[in-house]
Amino acid sequence: MEKKASVLVVGNGYVGGYVFAQLNANKDLDCRLESKSTTDYTDEWELRELLNEGEFDYLVNAQGYTGRPNVDAAENDKEACWKYNVQVPVMFNAVCRDLHVQPIHITSGCVFAGYDKAWSEADEPNFGVFNPDASFYSTSKHAFESVSDNGITIRIRMPFCDTLHERSYLTKIHKYDNLISAVNSKTYIPELVDFIEQIVVDGRTGHDVVHFTNPEPLETAGVVELMREAGLENKNWSWVDFEDLGCKANRSNCILDTTKLKEEYGFTMLTETEALKKSLKAITA
Repeated sequence: MEKKASVLVVGNGYVGGYVFAQLNANKDLDCRLESKSTTDYTDEWELRELLNEGEFDYLVNAQGYTGRPNVDAAENDKEACWKYNVQVPVMFNAVCRDLHVQPIHITSGCVFAGYDKAWSEADEPNFGVFNPDASFYSTSKHAFESVSDNGITIRIRMPFCDTLHERSYLTKIHKYDNLISAVNSKTYIPELVDFIEQIVVDGRTGHDVVHFTNPEPLETAGVVELMREAGLENKNWSWVDFEDLGCKANRSNCILDTTKLKEEYGFTMLTETEALKKSLKAITA
């Protein structure tokens, strides 16, 4: 009998939990989920033992420092942010190379800022290591990418799903009283998991960076209107400028180009409007 592809998902947070649940439902895959509560995956030798024991083909890196309630937290917790966003994934790369395991890193498109263009994978990040105005969170994401020499790195933005998970973009909009008018690429998590599943089933390997966000992004007001139409929300938000919020760190507002996703990976996503409507239908069902 042919061996099933084996996947280790590291990180049981918002995205990692979704990834594991769907991959684990695929009977053609063997999946395992590890979190900080079950194993110290930051320890190189413990990770080696874990990977050897499970004879894994893929490691999905869904762990990382995000900061609570938002990225401002990283400004006061730089050591932890650097550890989980830079040092740990770099170690993952080294161990995976030694053991012939393919890493898949779920990271962020927050390494870009500005609307000069829709940023592609070929563009040099402008909101990271070399930008003194960048948040420390964005700097950590860029720092990892700048030294990463292994794995498929998937950049996502402002993820949302089919529930009001506390980390979902839609939940945050739902809870906020003050909103900022901005256009940003966003990622529909169920499609992200479909893409990771496609990578594993197809046996794709190598070193690459790919953007994964839904095309035709909406301004914040457009998202709010869809929420109203779905019957999820009927509140009156206050529209403010970013400076009015008193945030410690600057934010990345940008649009990512996903041409590569379609042309090189053969994956076509829903438009952002279509994905949001699907998500809101599930939430309000």
